Amino acid sequence: MTSLLTIVYAILIFSVIIFIHEFGHFTTAKLFGVYVKEFAIGMGPAIFKKQKGETLYSIRAIPIGGYCAMEGENGESDDPRSFGKKTKLQRFIILAAGAIMNLILGFILVTVMLGIYSDGFVSTEIDAVEPGLPAYEAGILPGDKVIKVNGYRVGTKSEVDIYGSFKDTYRITVKRNVNGKTEKREFNITPVEKEFEYEGETYKRKVIGIAFKTVGKTPLTVAEHSFKTTVYLGKLVLISVKMMITGAAKASDISGPVGIIGEINNAAKSGLSDILFLAALITINLGLFNLLPLPALDGGRILFIVIEAIIGRPIPPKYEGLCHGIGFILLLLLMVYATGNDIMRLIK
Repeated sequence: MTSLLTIVYAILIFSVIIFIHEFGHFTTAKLFGVYVKEFAIGMGPAIFKKQKGETLYSIRAIPIGGYCAMEGENGESDDPRSFGKKTKLQRFIILAAGAIMNLILGFILVTVMLGIYSDGFVSTEIDAVEPGLPAYEAGILPGDKVIKVNGYRVGTKSEVDIYGSFKDTYRITVKRNVNGKTEKREFNITPVEKEFEYEGETYKRKVIGIAFKTVGKTPLTVAEHSFKTTVYLGKLVLISVKMMITGAAKASDISGPVGIIGEINNAAKSGLSDILFLAALITINLGLFNLLPLPALDGGRILFIVIEAIIGRPIPPKYEGLCHGIGFILLLLLMVYATGNDIMRLIK
């Protein structure tokens, strides 16, 4: 059952993430002198409104969504301060600012989580190699730093584990210090099964026989690993999109708001650390998804600016508006489909 605390967490997470996104659009629009008619958090009827200067600030009843309504954003306008009258670079920055703010928020949330809850960090530098196991036989040495696994660049231990699970054989690229010079070495390593005991139970798992170095927690290591973890979460989002495009992920795997609230409910049971991690993943997901070159998304609008720069003239607003309108309908249908998936999983 979803608890009241879960609902509070969900509203708080969505509200902060959306506020930060729209605040990015708002601040850059104001910076470039665009006339912002309204800055709203939430959708539906307003429960609070305040006119300050030329802009109406509002909080609306449904705590999902929000908007920064700019003059001339969705059509032609003769107002010299309209969005469409600004330079291509200024419009690009305004549109990208929302997603960038989401990514910055993700980094901040990860930093808070690691700063509070981590005692140290597992690096990608190899601390020990177990004799007789595949890594030792292949020639990996303590002090080697893993930089790629199966062709994917890695910055965290989690990435080593995930990218290593894609194939039966690890193709590991390391940096090695040889007589004061850094050299790259590549190894193909096939894991073997090894027995382990835990609390009286025996189990098997595949290993290659390496242990990674742990570094202590300092302001510098927190910042470094927060950045690397943020990049890692961004990669997970892009990998998920790639899997959907290539068909590696099933359509039934797509999740919507109900599924996200379910994950928030699970995280709430585990504690604040998991809440912060999930919030970071959601805001990074939103930021990167918004930059995809799809109609109705910020990335789709940016694509039209790029096309304008290439052909030397803007696409007529009525055609661009039609394209974004169709894209918006398709996004709504995708949301309905994803919510249906969530409900079917609950029924099962």
